[in-house]
Amino acid sequence: MTLFLAAAAAQELTEQEAVKRFLGQSPQSRELRAAVAAVQAETRGWSLWPNPRSNVTREGAGVTNFVQLEQSLPISGRLGFMRQAGAAAVNSSDAKSLFAVWELCSDMRLEFYALVLAQERERAIKKSFVDLDEVLRILQEREKEGEGSTFDRLRTERERFELQTELVAAQVRTLEARSRLASFFTSDIEPAALRVQGQLQSSAILPPLSEVLARALNTRPDLMSEQQHSEQLRFEQRAAERLRIPEPFFYTGLKRAENRGSMELGPVVGVSVPLPIFNRGKTEVARLKAELDRSQARRDALQQKLQAEVEAAYGTVELRRGIEGEYRQQLASTGSRLKSVAQLAYQEGEHGILELLDAYRVTRQSELREVELSGAAKAAEIELERAAGEPILNREVFP
Repeated sequence: MTLFLAAAAAQELTEQEAVKRFLGQSPQSRELRAAVAAVQAETRGWSLWPNPRSNVTREGAGVTNFVQLEQSLPISGRLGFMRQAGAAAVNSSDAKSLFAVWELCSDMRLEFYALVLAQERERAIKKSFVDLDEVLRILQEREKEGEGSTFDRLRTERERFELQTELVAAQVRTLEARSRLASFFTSDIEPAALRVQGQLQSSAILPPLSEVLARALNTRPDLMSEQQHSEQLRFEQRAAERLRIPEPFFYTGLKRAENRGSMELGPVVGVSVPLPIFNRGKTEVARLKAELDRSQARRDALQQKLQAEVEAAYGTVELRRGIEGEYRQQLASTGSRLKSVAQLAYQEGEHGILELLDAYRVTRQSELREVELSGAAKAAEIELERAAGEPILNREVFP
């Protein structure tokens, strides 16, 4: 038992620790980094010189042998443009990977606070047992002394049983939330031992909508990825335009031939030039121009989608924070008073057990609703940060 508690305590994560663990060790982030490395390795070959070719020829008539080495000379400038296209492709892949990591990190943070919410719900329900158990103890003592009501005791026991079923449902939700959160980490995290520390209530100042939109349009990785993809297509298009410039083949070697009964050796030097008659790169240029138009259209569509997402998420945060604050303020002024008034009225015989249990139930439901409203406000903040592409409200949790 001691070892289990130690293991559980060792895996109690804060949001900052969870983000750090996810970014550094999760299989999802490692897969995305490997994808960028694969693109980087692939694009290195776009600007390499073609390999030289060797040629050995032997002619039987007259005994003539040729040993030649051929090399294409890339004088058109295509390789320079392809090198720039490769760099843009790597930047595009890197930005795309960053956006995918950000999306996954946002999902992980939502699951983190879903577990915080589940733990808070479970804690609030467990706290409700204190009042019920105290009332039940008093009723059982009174009944033994012949002064209590059997109905009051049975009704309180029934209420406690209903509360027990609520607790089991809350524990199931906690268990499910732990498993979902653990799926974002390496296998050394045991879901059953996973605990989190976090505050559902947030005091971060919400910046103006115009500022959030401007930052999102300038920094969101998926927009940057599409912009870099357009740059890649532009460089590829310029490289395709250079197909009209022939790139000569230079060859040199040795010729060994029989001359009047003796073998003579001499150099061989030559140049061959392909004639761009049938393929001048026009079809490739046209294809790349169409791809560039598609990329620019996708970027325009992404900008419209981004603006709609940010505006919707921003409005949701304002509404969620507003109702959370109003509910907490109202609960602070009337929540505890309702229970104390009901207890006093029951003790003085003004109300029966049903009114007292109803007050306990309403108090518990109010506390649970406050927790749920705080969780909804926190989830709305995370969705706003997802839409903005950066942690505009919780920068401290990111390394």
